[in-house]
Amino acid sequence: MQGFAVIGFRVAILAYLCIGTFGRLAAQRETIRFAHALDFDEQSPLIGPDRHLYFSVAFHPRNTGGSGDPGDTWFATEQAEGFADPQPIADLSTPGFDLLIGFLHSDTLLVYHQNLYNRQVIFQYFRTAAGWNRGEEQLVPGFRSSGKHFSARLSSDGAQMILSMDSFGSYGNEDIYVSFRQGNSWSRPQNLGASINTSRQELSPFLSADGQTLYFSSNAYESSKSLGVYRTERIGNGWTEWSAPRPLNLPEMEGFDMYYYQDPYRDRYFFTNTRTSDGYGNILWVEYYAPEALPLANERREEGPTVRENPPAPPQVPQPAARPPMDLSEADARLDITSQLEGLQLGESLVLENLLFERSSTAINDAASEDVLEKLAAFLKRNPSRIIAVEGHTDNRGSSRLNERLSLDRARKVRDILVDGGAEFEQIRVNGWGGTKPIATNTTAAGREKNRRVEIILLE
Repeated sequence: MQGFAVIGFRVAILAYLCIGTFGRLAAQRETIRFAHALDFDEQSPLIGPDRHLYFSVAFHPRNTGGSGDPGDTWFATEQAEGFADPQPIADLSTPGFDLLIGFLHSDTLLVYHQNLYNRQVIFQYFRTAAGWNRGEEQLVPGFRSSGKHFSARLSSDGAQMILSMDSFGSYGNEDIYVSFRQGNSWSRPQNLGASINTSRQELSPFLSADGQTLYFSSNAYESSKSLGVYRTERIGNGWTEWSAPRPLNLPEMEGFDMYYYQDPYRDRYFFTNTRTSDGYGNILWVEYYAPEALPLANERREEGPTVRENPPAPPQVPQPAARPPMDLSEADARLDITSQLEGLQLGESLVLENLLFERSSTAINDAASEDVLEKLAAFLKRNPSRIIAVEGHTDNRGSSRLNERLSLDRARKVRDILVDGGAEFEQIRVNGWGGTKPIATNTTAAGREKNRRVEIILLE
């Protein structure tokens, strides 16, 4: 991570992999693996919808800015026994610090640039046959990181952006904030409050798929590690009340632990570790092992946060304006699918509630389903500049891999029908999320029915 890697000091990571702590760990848990072994600072692991491992690499000579570049985006494809040799993504990188925040969907992602056009900016990028193209800047009122360390993650549904930065209303050093998506803009970042944030550093946040559990790294607690990973739960529906953070029971290794991240597609998690405080990060992953929070929270290093002298007052943050996916059964009865399509705003999603498939199949169920797709095809034909994403979802019952395949196949089936109905192929992007993005509980039949859905998202 930018700032944790010290230029001019390289830790002998490869030697460390062969002897010492890792050797003992391998004997204890064979599922602990290193993603790869670069002699550079590797942070912020993320698995994309294409199943590639994306991450940040600092001070590599192949970065856009050469060996002085504090962070470019790289990726590595997954193989049977791990990951292939990583490669830089020049389209997403600049000579300054760059950070992949997350995927809005399979062909659209957000990237933070520390110094693009002499500003701190977040841009949307679109995948094309030729590579990644820069799209619109994401407007975030009051967004400014004044510290040395910035990190951020999108929530699994893309509705929230969780940020770590030293900014307005901070209790000291880096705090964790939330910003809500509003089309191609975002709400002013809201500090998550003193339950989490302290006068020390809160870094590398990751929000669970259900939006209820936050993982982050901090040096604010008495612990064997000066910087470790903690877990906290949301209390109620707001964003400022959280349970007392508890240390996560990660494999015991020397050095810092940061960037805890759960793979949405299989049972494993990632995190980064440094051997010493001056060391570079390496990305590890652990399969078939769920880390637990230790039963007792560690004491803070000091009694509560020490607020800066005369800090700026936290702004009044509006409730997120981005609407949740529309439920047609709850919409105004006077509005049919055509009216709702015409009123859809950029970035908003619409559940095709009347679209039904045969069980475990891509076959369309009835005439009402065909009518929905006919009207959607007509809408796209009337609006040739519109681009949508068609996203398939299932509940979490059965094989996760089969659910992902079925949801993608259904999205592709919808695209085929829309193209046959007069829409252009280029107007439709598809993705299948399986059961990774529920909108209701999976513990009841009614909830599982809601989760089995097809959504469209208006991209352009």
